[in-house]
Amino acid sequence: MIHVIGIGLKGRESLRKRPLGLIKRATLIAGGKRHLDEFPDSGAKKLAIGPDLDWLASEIRQEVKRKGSVVVLATGDPLLFGAASFIIKRFGKRNVEVIPNVSTVQEAFAKIKEDMNGVKVLSAHGRNKTPEELCGELAPHDRAAVFTDSTNTPSRIARALIDKGMTGYRAFVCESLGTKKEKITRGSLAEIAAMRSFGPLNIMVLIRKRPARPAAAKRLGIPDALFSHSKGMITKEELRVIALSKLNINNNSVVWDIGSGCGSVAIEASFMTFGPVYAIEKDKKRAAQIKRNRNRFNAEGVEVVEGLAPLCLKKLPRPDAIFVGGGGAGLRAILSYCARRVRPGGRAVVNAVTIETAHAAFDFFKKKGWEKELLQVGLSRAKDLGRLSLLSANNPVFIISGTRPL
Repeated sequence: MIHVIGIGLKGRESLRKRPLGLIKRATLIAGGKRHLDEFPDSGAKKLAIGPDLDWLASEIRQEVKRKGSVVVLATGDPLLFGAASFIIKRFGKRNVEVIPNVSTVQEAFAKIKEDMNGVKVLSAHGRNKTPEELCGELAPHDRAAVFTDSTNTPSRIARALIDKGMTGYRAFVCESLGTKKEKITRGSLAEIAAMRSFGPLNIMVLIRKRPARPAAAKRLGIPDALFSHSKGMITKEELRVIALSKLNINNNSVVWDIGSGCGSVAIEASFMTFGPVYAIEKDKKRAAQIKRNRNRFNAEGVEVVEGLAPLCLKKLPRPDAIFVGGGGAGLRAILSYCARRVRPGGRAVVNAVTIETAHAAFDFFKKKGWEKELLQVGLSRAKDLGRLSLLSANNPVFIISGTRPL
């Protein structure tokens, strides 16, 4: 039997009688250097766990064949991004016993005196995750704890969150817990991002200032009649659904809705992402309508930007998805600016009612070498004619989409 034993912040003092007895009788003990240093009186063979886990498994296997007693020491809960998962995978559940201790995450939350209800635990430690991938995993959660490493540092993660417009967090960095170098740093994401370095052993806690709105809480295709709009200045609900599907919005997408009108696209997009959605509108009366609709649908993720594109876009975070419902003669200038700012792999979708605008958008994506698509959508609705019904056609609309190459 291989015993994987968790050690708390107080080291040897955190262990009860049975795990201490197992360690005393062990013929091989594996663990981090600071774990092994807790047992200087042990006569067992000691192995410091490093990056070569295959070598570790080989050493353990040989000791098991010799009928030896193996103990693997880990920090806190060995099954929470710890050594236990690897040991179980290599030797099987029947041959492994896990004895957990208080986890580092629990210790961190106790230090900052915040509750752990609903916390999401993530690890960037040696897992080849990019900060952007972490942002996507963090987005749906109001409380999160992240094990960082020398590449994905707290500063880098904070900068990535800011870049994605996900700024509504209080941040805590808990360094070297349980040691003489223990330090708790509290601050905004901007304050954490400005700090150059942290101790190598740290955990980053993120707590959203306001609870996240539930993604996809409302069905797509909100009836037009529920929006405040004037003179038909609204992207019709069926066309809205198609355009949103072409935008490829995910959990942490930053969305620009340029020429937002009454904000119908921006509002529905906000139910698909936890990232910010910017409704850009040059007309003051329509901007006021967007705000009324935002309040009506409790779409807190929508931020109204009043101004003329592309000039008013310069201070916004880089987008992942751009919808252009207006633009007119300025369409090429808007698309040129958006093409520079949209992230690689990001998408732009243009709705057009004239052949000239559709051609301008499609030709722009073609010359850029982007993956492109053009749809013509014609909608007809049944209307009563006495005791009979007939179809009344709306003007066809072109939906042009382009994807920036990776």
